Amino acid sequence: MQLASKALQWGAAVAALTMTVSLLKLGETSLAVGLIPSPWDKLAHAGTFGSIAFLLWLGCGRRALVACATAAFALACYDEWRQLMLPGREADIQDLIANTIGILAAAWVARQLSSKEIS
Repeated sequence: MQLASKALQWGAAVAALTMTVSLLKLGETSLAVGLIPSPWDKLAHAGTFGSIAFLLWLGCGRRALVACATAAFALACYDEWRQLMLPGREADIQDLIANTIGILAAAWVARQLSSKEIS
């Protein structure tokens, strides 16, 4: 594996981990309550979880796309469930749908990139 490719892989893995930890830690603070007004929060949800899925895929060396998307979806489900217990936060099926759309869009982009490498 080339050095640049290995650096990209590690950088993506670190970025995915950083986003995940930030999401979980910042989500527990009062800062997260009403941070982005509706309906723009749905775009933030899709972008966040799509980015996590895509970065996981890159971090896995552009392999295991289904596993990376599933991991991002599991994180999205956990995040929504966890909000049931956080003051000022609420779980929302529309947020989970936005998360899922972002993950599916990221998986589609990853699939397109993979098919271009094979061609």
